[in-house]
Amino acid sequence: MWNSIKRYHFFYHRKGFYTFLKQVSIKFGILMGVILLGLILFERFTPGISFYFAKYSLIVSHEIVLAVFFVSETILGLVPPDLFIVWAKQFTNPYAVVLLLAALSYSAGLVAYYMGIKLGAIEKVSAIINVKFASQFKMLRSWGGLIIVIAALLPLPYSTMCLGAGMLKYSLKALLILGLFRFVRFFAYAAVLYQVV
Repeated sequence: MWNSIKRYHFFYHRKGFYTFLKQVSIKFGILMGVILLGLILFERFTPGISFYFAKYSLIVSHEIVLAVFFVSETILGLVPPDLFIVWAKQFTNPYAVVLLLAALSYSAGLVAYYMGIKLGAIEKVSAIINVKFASQFKMLRSWGGLIIVIAALLPLPYSTMCLGAGMLKYSLKALLILGLFRFVRFFAYAAVLYQVV
């Protein structure tokens, strides 16, 4: 077993995984710092984010917000999920809404996976996508499941990784298991963000 661990360690070291993980962790720390500072300042100098979400909830239904979130999570994560996590704070049981958001994000990843399978079968479309997301797909080929876990937990494009997993015919069973880290991400982020808002 020890030899297997050493082999994996050598492989990931040679493939640059640890360097990449360090870079992503630093970027993540900076991003979270900026987000938290922005929220603290917003809460201090305005009526507060909850006030604005409550105000606009009268105009935009919860179903529309959830639909926008699902589409965003399916198509390359166009809107940061952190915004929706903060939106969930206005509810009586915000963690139940966070659970719903995590389930929608997890499901969106599966939709992206199946889109990847279908798009991968269309030669011209596959070629365009492979060029556009060359760096992400290279990581997926090199590091497999580890990059899916990192994308599920950190601010990497999770849906893009799922799309790539479908195009590369990555194991659906493995994706179903590794994608569960998406739930960890949503609850961990909520626990941190709810200290501020």
